[in-house]
Amino acid sequence: MNERDEPIPLDPWLAASLLQKAIRRGDAERARHAALALHRHRGTGIWRRLTIFAFEDVGIGDLDLVRDVTMCAIDRSVRKPLGPDHEVIATLVQRLAAAPKDRSTDYLICAAKDHPGFDAVRQDIGKLSNDERIAVATDAGQPLVRRAAAMWYCSGVNGGGPQVLSRGDLPRLLHAFDGLGFPHPLSSIVETAARKTREPIAIMLPLLWCLLVESGGGRATQEMSLPPAPIHRGVPLYAYDKHTRLGKRAIGHFIRECGDLRRRLGEFVAEFRHRDVAAMAAFYADAAPLARRLAWARSEELEALGLEADMRKVGCPREGVEPILDAVRNNLDQLHAIRQRLLSGGPRNLGRPSLFRGRV
Repeated sequence: MNERDEPIPLDPWLAASLLQKAIRRGDAERARHAALALHRHRGTGIWRRLTIFAFEDVGIGDLDLVRDVTMCAIDRSVRKPLGPDHEVIATLVQRLAAAPKDRSTDYLICAAKDHPGFDAVRQDIGKLSNDERIAVATDAGQPLVRRAAAMWYCSGVNGGGPQVLSRGDLPRLLHAFDGLGFPHPLSSIVETAARKTREPIAIMLPLLWCLLVESGGGRATQEMSLPPAPIHRGVPLYAYDKHTRLGKRAIGHFIRECGDLRRRLGEFVAEFRHRDVAAMAAFYADAAPLARRLAWARSEELEALGLEADMRKVGCPREGVEPILDAVRNNLDQLHAIRQRLLSGGPRNLGRPSLFRGRV
């Protein structure tokens, strides 16, 4: 099979995966194709996805776009004058693909919720009242993750995983950021997005805006080099990541067949964690790269923090993060060859999710 063969019909899982990765890579045409396929499969369910993508992958890179996507998603009367839903979706997806990206909301909530090194911070914040949490979140002198944990706890938006939050006070939390100058009407956008998606990633946006202001507000857009994206029947192989059935199978083969990766995993990670760690490293090597990245004073710090949080969460010690990630990056062509091989002889519905869950 090659890219000139009949294109693979996109099932909803493969469409969702391709949509977000193509947005990150600035591939507007493939993103549009995936979005329209997902809309056919999921109908209005696509609006929740697009809202999450706007907060997770664009964020402070384009606050106006975050607002526009959220407003269109939550209110049909807003998008109706703009045309049929499929046209509005195509336009918004094109804007998402073209926008400068900042994934700091994702990095920050991952650190606040899941980084094993901040258990004591979470325990301490859990003992505070909501008034005290608001004071921590808005205090520029507090450590970054402590502020993020206070935001999360005070929001009351638990997200996935075990229920750890009691009742929060999201309106008062956001009102406090209004007092710091958070642009109007973004507080209501953040509140609505958090409640509609039930994802705390949206709650990090006001804090990131504060961090940007506190650091002087300087920013620039960087054009980034991207890892290769081989195509199989119209679908880039990066779409087959850890959230798809074929992606899970490919990681298992990759561990067995790539000596460099197997040695690094054996050096740093317990054997029962090999697949989870390799899958997370492959996500960062192949599925998370951005074509246009917002560079600002704390962007690199936050990216490193998010990477460490995700890798440690699945069982990789701090000292193993870079060596394992390097092993995946250096052998990405082998992973692509494995995906290609499995696609050429594998069954249908290879986009259907496996036991891997979480962010796309």
